[in-house]
Amino acid sequence: MASTKDIIFDIASKLFQERGYNQVTVNDICEACGITKPTFYYHIKSKQEILVRFYDHIVDNLTPLLLQMISISGSWEQLILLFDTLINNIQDLGTDINSQLLSINLEKNYGTFALRENLEEIAVNIVRKGQDNKEFRNLNDAKQLYQAAAYMFTGYEYMWCVLDGDFDWKGQFFKSLENLMDVDPAFRRYS
Repeated sequence: MASTKDIIFDIASKLFQERGYNQVTVNDICEACGITKPTFYYHIKSKQEILVRFYDHIVDNLTPLLLQMISISGSWEQLILLFDTLINNIQDLGTDINSQLLSINLEKNYGTFALRENLEEIAVNIVRKGQDNKEFRNLNDAKQLYQAAAYMFTGYEYMWCVLDGDFDWKGQFFKSLENLMDVDPAFRRYS
């Protein structure tokens, strides 16, 4: 059985996606959950906490992705799958929720866009493997390359939000990632 906190999160998520973050109040969430405000605040500190959990939920639930990666031998294809999955999940939330996430993290750093250790470890290993098998010709430190890619990802996410989804986030990001890694022409897809 789902906990009260999980129920609040799930219902609030649906309300945010249906109506938009700013159009949903704590009272709306409480009413939809059938709880009181004190119960809401017992489990959740603020409406912003629900937003922060969106991003954590995406990164923490990458198990299906990892299982899919096992069957892919190429490092470039693995890296594409990793970032493509993240982009798809973030785009599913929509520009409104993502814009709010960016905004609240500008006001106070909730750590939403901090590099996640488990994700970083996977990606760094993919980059190293790609360097070893000559798919990636950029031989700079694999961890620094991944960090540059992750921050570039956030920059493109920001532009996608600013332009209210009218921006080819995937195409632009993958072209830039291909250039950053200096992908061998035999493996390129986006040039």
